[in-house]
Amino acid sequence: MSGGRSGGHRLARVALLAAAVLLAGCSRMPWSDGRARLPDPPQPTAKATVRVAWSVRLPAGGHGFAPALAGDSVYAAAADGTLARIETATGRVRWQTQVGRRLVTGAGTDGEIVVVAGRDGSLIAYGAAGRQLWSVPLGAEAASIPAVGQGRVIVRTTDNRITALDAATGQRRWSVSRQAPALVLRQSQAVTIAPGTVYAGLPGGRLIAIGLDSGALLWEAAVSSPRGANEIERIADVLGSPLISGREVCAASYQGRVACFETSSGRASWARDVPAMGGVEVDARIVAVSDERGQVHAFSRAGASVWRQAALARREPSAPVSVGTHLVVGDVQGQLYLLSRDDGAIAARLPTDGTPVVSQGVRDDRRVVVQTSGGSVVALEVD
Repeated sequence: MSGGRSGGHRLARVALLAAAVLLAGCSRMPWSDGRARLPDPPQPTAKATVRVAWSVRLPAGGHGFAPALAGDSVYAAAADGTLARIETATGRVRWQTQVGRRLVTGAGTDGEIVVVAGRDGSLIAYGAAGRQLWSVPLGAEAASIPAVGQGRVIVRTTDNRITALDAATGQRRWSVSRQAPALVLRQSQAVTIAPGTVYAGLPGGRLIAIGLDSGALLWEAAVSSPRGANEIERIADVLGSPLISGREVCAASYQGRVACFETSSGRASWARDVPAMGGVEVDARIVAVSDERGQVHAFSRAGASVWRQAALARREPSAPVSVGTHLVVGDVQGQLYLLSRDDGAIAARLPTDGTPVVSQGVRDDRRVVVQTSGGSVVALEVD
C-alpha cells in the first residue's frame, strides 16, 4: 500500500479485506465506521431526464447477486433460493419459483435457460417457463455467476477450477484447474463467453482465454501482479467480468490495475494503475471503473485519462454500467447516480431501498436494471 494514504483509510481497507477473504467465508462489507458518518449524497451538477420505470422486491441477495438480462426478460435470484423472471418493459413478474436450497450467486441466462448456483456446491438449470431442467454437483461451491451461451454453461468454483457443462443436459464437457493464491476475495464475478472462446479473470490478477469447445488454454496474461508485505496486501484478484469491445478484452483487479488486451493473442494494449473495487464498463469510447476511494474513472480506448469523478468518495460506488450518454453507479446507501459519459458530472440521483448496491447493473437500450443487497430489482429509464 502506498505510504501516502492516511492511517485511518489504511485500517479501513485492511478490515474490509479481512472480511472479504474467502478463507473467512464472508462477503464484502460496507465501511465499518457506520453509514451515519458518511457525508450527504452529492447533489447533481448537470441535468438528465431519468425515472424509475418499475421496481420489484425480492428477498435479500448481496454481493454476487446481480440481474441477468436476455431477450425481453430480466432474471434475478435471492440468497434464500428465490428465482424470478421479470418483463423488462413493464416489471411484471412472469414467474417466481423457489429453488429449494440457498444460493451463492445470481442467475446466468441466454434467454433459453437460466442457471443458478447453490451454496451446497450444486448447479441448477431452469427453462424460460420456470420448469427445472437439471441439477448437478460441482464438487465445490461456485465462485462465479454461471455464464450461459453457445450451448454451454461455464462456472468457476472456489477450488479455482473452471468447468464447462452442456446447457441442455448439465453433462460436464471439460474443466481447467489453476493454482490459487493463499488468500482470495470472496466475490462472484462471471466469466465471459465469446464466439469460440471463454475469458476468465482469476485470483492473483490473471486473465485467461480458453477454447470454448476444447477447454484448451489459448493464452494467459497479467492484469496486475501481487505486491505487498503480507498476504492481505498481495490480494490482486480480477474483479467483475472481463468485457469485450471490438478486438479487445478489458478487466480490472483489486489493489491493482485496469488493463485491456488483444482478444486474439492476450498481448497488452494498455494498463493504468487503479485500485479497483469492481468490474469495468467498456463501450466504443471509454473504459470506466470505480476505485477503493469511491472515485469513478473514465479512460479512452487508448488508455488516456478522460475524467475522474471524486464526489462519491467513501460511498463505495458499484461498477459503472453505460446507458446512452451516461453511466449509472449505485452506492452503499442504495442511491443511484447518473454520470455524464463526457465529463463525469453527476446528472441525476435517485434513491432505492437504502441497502447497498454492490453489483454491476445490466442495460437494455435506454434502460438500466440494478439489484440492491436488500432485494429490490429496479429499472431506470433514461431519456
